[in-house]
Formats: sequence, C-alpha cells, structure tokens
Amino acid sequence: MSGDARLVRALVACYPAGWRRRYGDEYAQLLRDLRIHRRPALIVDSLRGAVRAHGGVLMRNAAPMTVAVWAAGLFTVAGLGFAKLAEDFAGAGRTAYAMMVVTAGVALLALVAAAAPSGLALLRGRDRGAWKYVAVPLAAVALWFGVLAVAVAISGKAGFLLLAVAGIGVVAATAWAAGTVLRRVPAERPPRLLPAALTTEATGMALATVAVLIWGLQVRSPGSQGFVATPFLPSWLGIVVALAAATVLAAVAGHRQLRATS
Repeated sequence: MSGDARLVRALVACYPAGWRRRYGDEYAQLLRDLRIHRRPALIVDSLRGAVRAHGGVLMRNAAPMTVAVWAAGLFTVAGLGFAKLAEDFAGAGRTAYAMMVVTAGVALLALVAAAAPSGLALLRGRDRGAWKYVAVPLAAVALWFGVLAVAVAISGKAGFLLLAVAGIGVVAATAWAAGTVLRRVPAERPPRLLPAALTTEATGMALATVAVLIWGLQVRSPGSQGFVATPFLPSWLGIVVALAAATVLAAVAGHRQLRATS
C-alpha cells in the first residue's frame, strides 16, 4: 500500500463507524481526487470534520449520564488548569476564586449523587464483569506517578508538558470507565433524582465558569495596566472556553434527562 493510500485510509478511519459505512467510499475517493497528500490544509480540515462527526454521535446517541460524566472530565481538566494558573496571583480575585471552588464542588457532588445508585447496585453484585472498569482509574493514577518520576528527571517545559498530558489521560480514562460502568449498571432511581442532579451539575458549572471569568477581570499584574498586559491571558481564555464547553455538555445532559423523565 502506498503512502498516499495509507494517508487516505487513516483519515477515513478517524470518522465514526456509522459515518464510514454511509460515506466512507465516496469520501476516500474524494480525498484521492483532491490529492490530499499535497494539501496539508485539507488534512487539517478532514481531522476537524472527524472531531465534529464524533461530537455529533456523542450528542445523538450517548446516554445523559455518559454526557454528564464526560462534561465533568472536561470541567476537571479545565479546573486543574485554573488552579495552576491562579498560583501566581495569590490574593487577587479571592472572592471569585472561592466562588469557583464552592460551585465546582456543588457540580461534582451533584454528579456523585446521580451516580450513587449505580455504585450501590455494583456493590450488590448486579454486574460482576463491570468491576474491571473500576480498576482503570487506579491503573491510570499508578501510571501517572510513573510519568511523574520521568517528568521530574526531564524537568523544564518538556517535563511539565509530559505531566500535563498524562494528567489529561488519567481524567479521560476515568471518565470512560465511569461512563462504561453507568451504562452496564443502570440502577433504578427515584424519578426526579437524575434530572435534578444533572441540572444542579450544569448550574454549578455555569456559576464556576462565571466566577473564573470574573476572577480574570479582577486580576492585576503588578506594575502593569491590567490583566491584558500579562502573559496568562491566552491560558485564562482557554480555561474559560473549556469550562463553558463542559457547562454546555452538562446542560444538554440535564435537558435530555428531563425530556426522558417527562
């Protein structure tokens, strides 16, 4: 197989299985006709299209709890990024920072309340095969500590980047495992528990996002003319966008659960 054919095959493989069955052959031919190997911009566009296609599948087919768990995963990554960013601005925006911590805690506790019945059903042995997924976060954390040792040895920006990527991997693995367990062990819940919990999760995330936005507007760098003059602006904006995206996912999960319940 030529390099061009492998590139086309790899790009098509990035799309969801249902999409490939319906459009895969035509899309592969289009990529060959466009000589995709000579057009890097089209390669990037193809990858973006794959991300959008997977997002569409998630929004259409995933259970509300699955969407809520992945929203919490994204929210956690963004929250950790915010905590790291705020280390250099101790005392600035203290009230907004406290509001972010409290509302984030409310959001995550609401998700725990929504998942608790499934956890109890798992403990009662409803699906013994699901226990192997419980081990995934533990294994991921153990692996992260191994990466930590490597990152300390490397030090510098490369070590920090390695550690950050590994941390994101731990959160993603945990979200995947939790979503899988919740699908395999769909416990009976009081009729209003799940929509109320998911709505509370989305509300807490929204308030936390607003708090981070207010915090950034309040921060002032010593000797500057405001936060626009500081180098943290792109990071802060990226965190706000990630928190907002997590909030939207959580809101979609809550809305979908309300419709299913009613």
